[in-house]
Amino acid sequence: MPLEVMMPSPPKPFGTVVSNVGVNLRQYPSTDSSVVGNLSHGTEVALHSKVHAQTIDGNSIWYLLRDEGVWVAARHVDNTGEVPLSKDVEPDAPQG
Repeated sequence: MPLEVMMPSPPKPFGTVVSNVGVNLRQYPSTDSSVVGNLSHGTEVALHSKVHAQTIDGNSIWYLLRDEGVWVAARHVDNTGEVPLSKDVEPDAPQG
């Protein structure tokens, strides 16, 4: 019987993909934006912040992923923990 390795959930806030077909990762919070990857159903991802942008099935929230700098439509992701609005988040210090 194969051993299933359980990965720990990312620190809060994080999201779990609930769409059966997964969710596209977008360069910007819009379906007009380039698809830069995708996440499958059940994937947990760290969330950085949220914005109100294009409405998908009645939900106008989009999440910015913490580690990748790409966006997902909140319509397809259940969040755990409080996700701050992007305007309330301190910008990262410039690299250099």
